[in-house]
Order: sequence, then C-alpha cells, then structure tokens
Amino acid sequence: MVSMTINDRMEIIVNEQFGGNKAAFAKSIGMQPTGLSNYLGNARRSKPSVEMVCRIIENLKVDPMWLLFGEGTTQPSILDQSHNRNGDNNVYHDGSREKELLVEIEHLKQRLADKEEIIELLREQNRK
Repeated sequence: MVSMTINDRMEIIVNEQFGGNKAAFAKSIGMQPTGLSNYLGNARRSKPSVEMVCRIIENLKVDPMWLLFGEGTTQPSILDQSHNRNGDNNVYHDGSREKELLVEIEHLKQRLADKEEIIELLREQNRK
C-alpha cells in the first residue's frame, strides 16, 4: 500500500480549494507560482518547509494533523472556528484564542521536526 505524502495532500488542497489552479494556491500562501513545481506534479518532489506548511495551515484553514500526517480530514481545522459571527478573528477578545493557536502551531512544528530527525536517522542507518 502506497501512503499519501504531504505533497499529495497539498495537491488535494489545490484541487479542492482552488479547482486545480496552482497559481491561485501559490498566491494564497505568498509564494511565486513558478516555485510550486518543486512541490507539486513531479515524481521527485521536495518536501515543503515548516514556513510553507504554517502558511498553508494558517492561510487556508487546513487541519494541521491532516496536512502533516494524513490524520483526520481536509475539513477546516479549529483555526476556522476562531471566526465569530461579526467576522472577528478572535472569539475571545483578550487574545487567548490566538495564543492557544500559536501554541498549537509550535507543538506541530516540533512534531514535524521530530519526525524529520527520525527520518534522517533511518536514512543514515540504511546508508551503512
């Protein structure tokens, strides 16, 4: 069984949220469309940087667990739930919701770094 990569999940986002328009996807995350060829479509695709992953999660309201690990769904994450009926980004006006989300993002960044470290260790073992 072939498992889906983060690049595959990025392509799903492009198709679901942008109707396959890679340039619109790139613009939404503050990236040049020409740079996407390194991540989408190729057989040898680069892994996105932590910064790029954060932009996708924050700007497109993608569930971080789904994007990073394929767990859950492509449905909007708790980030999307932070919008109240008035269009405010912070349901709690004291900024506590924003702080909570920033803590979650930092936690996910650490999990990603830990997994990258494990992958590198496994690669080193295979080289021996």
